[in-house]
Amino acid sequence: MNNIGLSALSVALPTTLRTNDHWRQHHPDMVRDAEQHALARLWATDGTGSVFERAMAPYGADPFKGSLERRVELSETASVDLHVQAVEALVEAWSGGLEDFDFAIVASMRPDTIAVGDASWLARRLDLGCPAINLETACASAVMGFDLACSLVETGRANRVLVSVSCTYARDVEETNSLAWFLGDGAGAFVVERGPGVARPLGAHRISTRETCGAFVHELVTHDGEPRMRMRTTRGAGAILHETAEPYLRQACDGALSDAGVSLSDIALCVFNTPTAWYADFCADVLGIDRAKTISVYPRTTNIGPALMAANLHHAASTGRLHAGDLVLVYAVGSASTAMAMVLRWGDVELSAPA
Repeated sequence: MNNIGLSALSVALPTTLRTNDHWRQHHPDMVRDAEQHALARLWATDGTGSVFERAMAPYGADPFKGSLERRVELSETASVDLHVQAVEALVEAWSGGLEDFDFAIVASMRPDTIAVGDASWLARRLDLGCPAINLETACASAVMGFDLACSLVETGRANRVLVSVSCTYARDVEETNSLAWFLGDGAGAFVVERGPGVARPLGAHRISTRETCGAFVHELVTHDGEPRMRMRTTRGAGAILHETAEPYLRQACDGALSDAGVSLSDIALCVFNTPTAWYADFCADVLGIDRAKTISVYPRTTNIGPALMAANLHHAASTGRLHAGDLVLVYAVGSASTAMAMVLRWGDVELSAPA
């Protein structure tokens, strides 16, 4: 895939901000009794002394488990709205325009409608002239979307592919459920094309995460007389996430490094999707690298699912942590879907203004 890769990148975050003080002020009993609620049960320690448990330990006494603030978008069309914001920011930063795309890949966690994804709705809102398809592989959707877009360009089936990912966790968890403390909303978008300054993949490895099926479920419920989708964890979810986190990470990252023909010592920065405050530290400890070689937007965004990869890459590049020519190891894992790692040679990527 010589000279095929990511040429422009954007991030969009809602303007509504909820800090921990929101719950301290409006739900003080909930904060006081946090250890009896869903978030504490999900991340309860199992006493094994695993790498995951050791990385989590500094947050054990914090009811919010390291979450500081999260952005929320509560409109009826929250997912498409965030997609639109991300794509508009992307086009503003990019040297091309909407008319230059000949294919679009759209991933939503979760879409505005139940039966179909957001791709056609986004195409209608933006008046895209190209086909737009839906991709769903949970929190790994951005990396997998990048991988598929590169393949489309490499095979000549497309010239410029738009990839847009969004996450609207906040509307699927009531604020009286402590899971809301580690869930936020956000979106990211990027261009994949052929060109001299792109961030191009050198190697990748993909695995199934079927062992985590059922850890999180969405259910249709009635709330205030209206049907609503709600997300919850199931019994044993925390244990299976603990048990699979390390083997998934090792298998995917070892495979990507081998495919790229490089070693961890060659990597300038590791960019992981960071669904918890301690996840980047956990990954660094498992791989045996300095924690300073990782980055995490989690304290500002909490868990924004598939948008985390775009947000972490954008933050790394916009703050000078990434430079053209650097080797980057990216890794994302989604429950009941896939995990994927990829080695990139970073380029002169055009960036939107910080969200």
